[in-house]
Amino acid sequence: MNNPSLTILIVDDTPTNARQLEAVARKLGHIAILAGNGVEAIAKFKSEQPDLIFMDIMMPMMDGITAAQHIRELATDKWTPIVFFSALDQMQDIVRGLEAGGDDYIVKPASLQILRAKINSYARMLSLQNEVHANTEELRNWRMDAEEQSRLGAHVMSRLTDAASLRDPMIRHFNMPAETFSGDLLCAARAPGEVLNVLLADAAGHGLAAALSAMPLTQAFYSMTAKGFPLPSIAEELNRKLKSILPPDRFVAATLAAIDVRNQTVEVWNGGNPDAMFINTRGEVAVQWASNHPPLGILPDKLFSGMTETVVFHEPGDLVLCSDGLTEAENPAGGWFAIDGVRDHLSRAQGSEARFASLLKGVMDHLGGHPGRDDISALLVSVPIDRRRQIRFDTPIPAHQGHLAEWRLDLSYGAQELRYIDVVPAVLGFVTQINLLKPHQGALFLIFSELFNNALDHGLLGLDSATKSWIGGFELYMSQRGERLAKLRTGRIDIAFQLHQDGTRAVLDISMTDTGPGFDFEKRLNNPDALEVGNEQAYGRGIALVKNLCDQVVYSGNGNKVWARYLVSDLIVENEEAEDDATAQRPGATGDDTDLVMF
Repeated sequence: MNNPSLTILIVDDTPTNARQLEAVARKLGHIAILAGNGVEAIAKFKSEQPDLIFMDIMMPMMDGITAAQHIRELATDKWTPIVFFSALDQMQDIVRGLEAGGDDYIVKPASLQILRAKINSYARMLSLQNEVHANTEELRNWRMDAEEQSRLGAHVMSRLTDAASLRDPMIRHFNMPAETFSGDLLCAARAPGEVLNVLLADAAGHGLAAALSAMPLTQAFYSMTAKGFPLPSIAEELNRKLKSILPPDRFVAATLAAIDVRNQTVEVWNGGNPDAMFINTRGEVAVQWASNHPPLGILPDKLFSGMTETVVFHEPGDLVLCSDGLTEAENPAGGWFAIDGVRDHLSRAQGSEARFASLLKGVMDHLGGHPGRDDISALLVSVPIDRRRQIRFDTPIPAHQGHLAEWRLDLSYGAQELRYIDVVPAVLGFVTQINLLKPHQGALFLIFSELFNNALDHGLLGLDSATKSWIGGFELYMSQRGERLAKLRTGRIDIAFQLHQDGTRAVLDISMTDTGPGFDFEKRLNNPDALEVGNEQAYGRGIALVKNLCDQVVYSGNGNKVWARYLVSDLIVENEEAEDDATAQRPGATGDDTDLVMF
C-alpha cells in the first residue's frame, strides 16, 4: 500500500532543526510547512489543516506545550498527530508533553532513520484513518438513503395493505414487525354475496426481503375476491404467481378463509401456518384447521392443491388465524408462547373484543418488553349467526302471473373442453349475474363445485378420495388428477340450472349428469357425522355439506346423476290475498314483512 502525501507542520525556533526535518519530509514525498513559535503554529494549523505536526517545546512567544493544548481545543473532524521533538529528555518532560495532547515524543538529536521511520509510521496510520473516514461517510450516506427508502417504502406498503375491509366490524387484527417492514401480510375483502374473504400470509424471514415476497399476493387476492373467484382458485393463483417470481429459497406460508354468514359456513385453506381455530361462545375450540398444504411458492401448478376444508357452524364464535411469529414468540427465558398459549388466552374472555384484547395482552406480557425475533400477527373474525332475510318484491306480482319468471340454463362439456376450461368459476360467473342469485354466490360455489368435482374426479377420472388420507395423499391425488385429466379423450358432463317458483318459494334446481360408471353415493349421503367437529377423515365431507346447504339432494342411476334444490328465498308480495296465502303456507310465519327464515 502506497502511503499518501502528507502536509507536515514543523514548529521549531531553530532554523537548522526545522530545515533538517523539512528535508526528510520532502525526500519522502511530503509537503512541509514551517512555523517559528507556538503562535505561528496555531495560525498555520487553522489555515493549512496539516496531517502531522512536529512540535518543539522551548520556543519564544508561546512554548510547544501551550500550543499543543490550544490545538487540541480546536474543533476538528479528524485526528492530527502531534509529535514533540525536543532536547528536553527528562521523564517529567516526556510525560508533560503527552499529557498536553501529544501523541509521541522524540528526543533531539535524532537520527535520520528514526525520523523517516516515524514519518512513514504515521503516514500508514493516517492512510488507515482516511479509509475509516471514507467508509464512515459512505455508511452515513447509505444510512440516510436507507432511512429515506424505508420511510417511503413503509408508507407505500402500508397504503397498499391497509384495505378498508380490515376495518370491517367483524375483524380485529395486529401485526408487530420485527424490523421496519413486516413480512406478515393481512388482507380482507368482501366477495359478491357478502362473503368475507381473509388472508394471513407469512413470508420466509423478516424485514424488507420478506415484505417484498408477500406483496405480490395483494393484487391477486383483492381482484379475484372482487370478481367472485372461489377460495381454491384464489389459492392456486397466489401459488402460481409466487412460484413464477420468487427465488427457490423463498416461499410464503398462508391461511385463506371465506366466511359466509348467510349460509353459516367457514371455508379454510391452510398452507404452512399454525392451526386456524373457531372458538365458540363457551371459549372452546369447536373446529381446528391444521396445515394440510405446503406454503405458497413451492409446488408447481400440477402438484399444488387448492382444496379447502369447509364446516357449517350452528352458533356464533370467532375465527382466529395467526403466523408462527405468534406461536414461536419467546419470553426472556426462551419459552414459546405456543398454540396452547393462543388457545388459553382466547378461552379466558367472553366476546370478540375481550378475546382479542386478552390475546394481544398475553403475547405482550410473554415478550416481557423485548421485541419479537420474527414478525407477529393475528387476525380474529367475529362470526355471528345471521338468519337469512326474506327477499321482498316491491312490485306486486300480478294476479294473472302469480309466480316468479322462470330462468333456465343448460350446458354440456365434452372431454376436450374439460381438459382446459376451469368450469366452476366460468359457469358460476355467469349464473350469479342473475340478481336474485348474487347474494348466494358463496353457497352456490360450495354446492356446484362439489357436484361438478364429484362428476369429473370420480365419474370420469375414476379417482379414489381415500387417497387423500394417506401421508402425502393430497399431493398424490392432485398429481393423479392432472395426469388423468390430460389423457381424458371420452366422456361428457351435462349441467342444468333452473330458477323458478315452488309455491311461495324461489328455488334453484341444479342437475348434473356424467357418463362415468358412478360411485357409492348411498354411503356418503348417509354419513351425518361428516361435518361434525372431531371428524378428521380427509374426504367425504363434500356431499354432506351439499346436503346441509340444500333443501333436497337426490342421486340416481349409479351415482352419475344428481339433482339438488337450493332455497333462494321466500316470496313476499304486496297483494293482500297472495300475502295471506304465503303466510298460511309458512310454518311459524306471522305475516310481518320483517320475518326471518332460519336456514
